[in-house]
Amino acid sequence: MQYRLPPPSPNPFAQALAAVVGVLLVVGALFLGLVVGAVVLGLVLLAWIGFRLRLWWLRRRMGVAPQEPGQAQGQGQVIDADYEVVSRREDD
Repeated sequence: MQYRLPPPSPNPFAQALAAVVGVLLVVGALFLGLVVGAVVLGLVLLAWIGFRLRLWWLRRRMGVAPQEPGQAQGQGQVIDADYEVVSRREDD
């Protein structure tokens, strides 16, 4: 079964009304998208805050000190060790 669209109305008032309704629909869709995006971003932010609080709570209960950003693990500690030379390359 074939469907055919009717030709556009020659009435300028109807064309202007269709253009205004089309613009309003596009603007409404953009605002709805912004609202949905803001809600999703807010939920992601709340989840991240909850995760960080849980991580902080667990570290606090286990007694692990927070590490400074950019600080390597074990930096600032002196490790005393003995070593033995296994082989030596002679460059004579």
